[in-house]
Amino acid sequence: MALILCIETSSKNCSVVISQNGSTLFLKEKYDEHYCHGEQLHVLIENILIEAKIDIADFDAFSLSAGPGSYTGLRIGSAAVKGLAFALNKPVIAVGTLESMFSGFINKNHNYDLFFPNLDSRKGEVYAAMYDMHKKECIAPFCCEIDKFDFNSILAKNSICFFGPGNQKIRSVVSHKNASFLKMDYPSADSLSFLSEHKFQNNNFVDPAYFEPMYLKNFIATKSKKKVISDT
Repeated sequence: MALILCIETSSKNCSVVISQNGSTLFLKEKYDEHYCHGEQLHVLIENILIEAKIDIADFDAFSLSAGPGSYTGLRIGSAAVKGLAFALNKPVIAVGTLESMFSGFINKNHNYDLFFPNLDSRKGEVYAAMYDMHKKECIAPFCCEIDKFDFNSILAKNSICFFGPGNQKIRSVVSHKNASFLKMDYPSADSLSFLSEHKFQNNNFVDPAYFEPMYLKNFIATKSKKKVISDT
């Protein structure tokens, strides 16, 4: 039975949870289309500690969403958890983002052969994985090029539930009768509670000195549209 601070920063939703014994006790979230993790994460942590009346040193472990997802968001979450773990000498738990999405979803939806949690990526791509009704991972997290992935051959023999922010992209190429698209918000730290407790009980920790999130793709920098120095 553990008290764990869970952090989710893989998408536009910056989310923090205090969990105990695998259940969420307190939740703080901030959604922003332009991403706000750098500004909001430590504010959310401070606010949730105040609300729960818990000291940061009271936690048994720190858990984070390990990706895939936003490169910058994952790095911010990872840096925060590593800093806390080193400062307080506490273990770190890493939970795959798509695994946590599936874990939170399967408890309420059982009537499908396969499940396809997904996150939006670059143009024409989504981050995805595939699980079956027995919670077995059938396809490990990968970067899915939606116009090249053979959805129809799988749908010919199985019903698939697609859920996640990448659904709109997948809908553009999939129209099979065995395909169902269910609405799901962005990943939340709420889905980390149960899996984090399970990993804690099994001493399934990562070394914060060497841990890196699951990026799946290399970071590509884009040129800022803002003019920093005047031409005059």
